[in-house]
Amino acid sequence: MAENDIILHHYPRSPFAEKVRLALGFKGLSWLAVEQPRVAPKPGLTALTGGYRRIPVMQVGADIYCDTRCILRELERRHPSPTIFPAESAGRAEMLASWADHYLFADALGLVFGLHGDRFPPELHADRARFTAGKYDRWDSVRMKARVPDLRAQFAIHLALLEQALDNGHAYLAGAALSVADLAAYHPLWYARGNLGDEAGLDAYPNIMAWLARLDAIGHGAPHELAPGAALMIARDAGPAAVPPPSDIGTFRIGMRLTLTPDDWGFDPVEGELVAIDRDSIAIRRDDALIGTVHVHFPREGFTIRPAIGQ
Repeated sequence: MAENDIILHHYPRSPFAEKVRLALGFKGLSWLAVEQPRVAPKPGLTALTGGYRRIPVMQVGADIYCDTRCILRELERRHPSPTIFPAESAGRAEMLASWADHYLFADALGLVFGLHGDRFPPELHADRARFTAGKYDRWDSVRMKARVPDLRAQFAIHLALLEQALDNGHAYLAGAALSVADLAAYHPLWYARGNLGDEAGLDAYPNIMAWLARLDAIGHGAPHELAPGAALMIARDAGPAAVPPPSDIGTFRIGMRLTLTPDDWGFDPVEGELVAIDRDSIAIRRDDALIGTVHVHFPREGFTIRPAIGQ
C-alpha cells in the first residue's frame, strides 16, 4: 500500500457510494475498499472526518474527502483521463447532477421506503431518524407509505424526463460523452432497481434501460479490501499533502477555526482550522489523538460554513 492509494470508505448498498464506485470503474482505477457500518457509531470513519458520518468518504493518505461532489472533483484532478467533466457539457452536466442527487434520489428513496420500509432493520430506521433530525423524511416508512401514489407519480415524471433526454440516439444525458450527470442519475435508479425490482417501473422506458446497461457494464475498477484500522494507520503515517494558496477567502482567513455542517441531512458539524479555500471547495486541518494531523475537504455547495465558537 502506498500513501497515494485511493481508499473509499463505503458499504455495498450505499447509492451515493455506487456513484463513486462507477466513476472509479470508468477511470479504470485500482482502489482500497473499507467497508463501514450503515448506522452509527462509525469510529473508523469519524476519527478521520471529525464527526462527518455520511457515506462515501474518500481517503488519500491523510487527506479526507467528504461528499461525492468533492470526491469526484478530486478523482478528476488526480486522474483526468478519461474525464467525467467533458468540456462539451461543462456546467450543464453539474446542474443535471444536482437535480438527480436531490430530486431524483429523494423520490427513489421515498418510494423504496414507502413500499418496502419494513424490510429494513429497526436500527436503520432509528439511526436515520436521528441522522435527519426530523428535517428530511424520505427514510420515514410510515410517512412514505401514505405518500406512495404521489411518489410513484413524481418518480414517473423523473423517468419520463430521463427517457426524453436519452431520445434520438443520445447515449448520455448531457452530451456525447459520459459525465457526472450520468453518474448522479444512475445511482438513484440503481438503488430503486435493487430494492424494488419490477416495481420500479423501469422496463417501460427503453432508452433508460439501454443507458443503464451501458453504465452497468462499466463496473467498479479493481477494488481490494482494507480493514478500517489499517486505513487509520495510513492516515497516521502519511501526513496531509501541501495545499494550494487560497483563491476565494471572502470573509474567512487562513488559520481561522470553522465549523462545516451539511445543510440537508446528517447535521453533524466538523470543526477545524481553515487551510485552503476556493470557489468550489474548502479544507480544514484537524489534529486527532489517534491519527495525528489530517486535512478534511468539503465542497462549498451544500454546506453551512460558520466561525467556530470563540472566533
